[in-house]
Amino acid sequence: MWLLCFLSSVEAQQVLRWGADPSGGAPYVFTDPANPDRYIGYEKEMVDALAQAMGRRAEFVPSDWETLVSALQRRSFDVIVNGLEPTGDRAQQILFSKPYYIFQLQLTVRHDDDRINSLDDCKNCIVGTLANTASSRLLQQEGIPYRSYADPVGAYRDLELKRLDAVVMDVPAEAFYARSNPRLKPAGQPFTRGLYVIGLRKGDEALKSEIDKAIDKIIFDGTLENILKKWGLWNDAQVEFQAPIRAGTQSTKPEEYTSTNATFNWSEALWRLTRAAAVTVLIALGSMVIAVVLGLPLAVGQWKGPAWLRGVCTIYVEFFRGTPVLVQLLFLYFGLPVIGIAMPGWLTALVGLGLNYAAYESQVYRASLEAIPLGQWEAAYSLGMGPLLAFRRIILPQAFRIALPPMTNDFVSLFKDTSVAFAISVWELATAYRELANASGQFLLLGAAVSAFYLLMSLPMAHLARLLERRLRDRTTERVVEEEALAT
Repeated sequence: MWLLCFLSSVEAQQVLRWGADPSGGAPYVFTDPANPDRYIGYEKEMVDALAQAMGRRAEFVPSDWETLVSALQRRSFDVIVNGLEPTGDRAQQILFSKPYYIFQLQLTVRHDDDRINSLDDCKNCIVGTLANTASSRLLQQEGIPYRSYADPVGAYRDLELKRLDAVVMDVPAEAFYARSNPRLKPAGQPFTRGLYVIGLRKGDEALKSEIDKAIDKIIFDGTLENILKKWGLWNDAQVEFQAPIRAGTQSTKPEEYTSTNATFNWSEALWRLTRAAAVTVLIALGSMVIAVVLGLPLAVGQWKGPAWLRGVCTIYVEFFRGTPVLVQLLFLYFGLPVIGIAMPGWLTALVGLGLNYAAYESQVYRASLEAIPLGQWEAAYSLGMGPLLAFRRIILPQAFRIALPPMTNDFVSLFKDTSVAFAISVWELATAYRELANASGQFLLLGAAVSAFYLLMSLPMAHLARLLERRLRDRTTERVVEEEALAT
């Protein structure tokens, strides 16, 4: 009986559903390395304490950092707890709770680099940071070239590999990922204080009041201090911040630290989308060249090669078709530097997508070659042609005409698949859309603009393919007529 009463009370208890990005999210919230089935982190423990203070049960909803605000508005969860900074542009979309943590930014460089000692030394450098954060907005305001990352791991790894000159992160991330790394060092002291708050939907005033009271409670009774000390995040800034709350005086307001607002300008946004589209086109074109050049030998090797060559080609095809292209890009970007091959992100994306699509193109070419009747070979031999000449003049043109429509389809798909390059910090069109839309909330209009860019890139290719297909068909027909005339 007591068990039934307990279960019914648990079911009746209200749930506090909170969203955060656990990928590379230490020490905020991340997968426990010792137990991959659960999440840990100081914000995970803080939300559990908040929910308990509110008489609720916390439920974590994994999400993506760049779409947290839109996911909150779609009611995927009730609140955002993920090192969220209160800014003016976000205030137009969501509500903010009372702050619960004072953060600072930390500049990190390689241990042997004495050129950079502060942000002022980075004017002609490339600095890595997380997308749509206080640090990225500060770098943009200061006119410092920067590269956005989806997680701190990639940024600090690229700094080690000399793909970046420096990295700027919030101190909690820097303390977890960089401070104990002997190949990296802090450049100067932490700077630019800011606040972490909890994000809520507009109109959720009652929930905001509950959360504000719970924040004051876990600060007043020392629960939050114990959590921060456990994770090595307790410092003088937290003492200064929590003292007024424990004394019962007015606590800090989020707007007092709103210093990294993002402004939205359509002309600038379209220009940035245009540059990102140019990157997308270059990556797609380069990758398709690799795919075509490598795909034909793979097809011929599987089609007419000796047994050992057919086996090698089959292994290549099955490997690249059977593993996700995202995993392949991450392997090339982070794995190859272990053996001394460190390519920049754009080149890694170009090569990785080219190798992946070569496997698919090879099967298109092989099917096209096998579709040519054997009588075409016999006719070519009867005219005195050797195998190579017959292949080049008779078989390949006909096979290419058959392969052209699926090749065009693959090329259009390649334009869209360049979006996976965001994982290695290549700022292509889809990544630009995500960052700009998340920062501005203009998902609909920016989405329409991005769709127009993709159509402008893909439709001319489809039209060109149809022209080539008609020309090849006419030329092939003329050649066959000429060969038959010569034969008679």
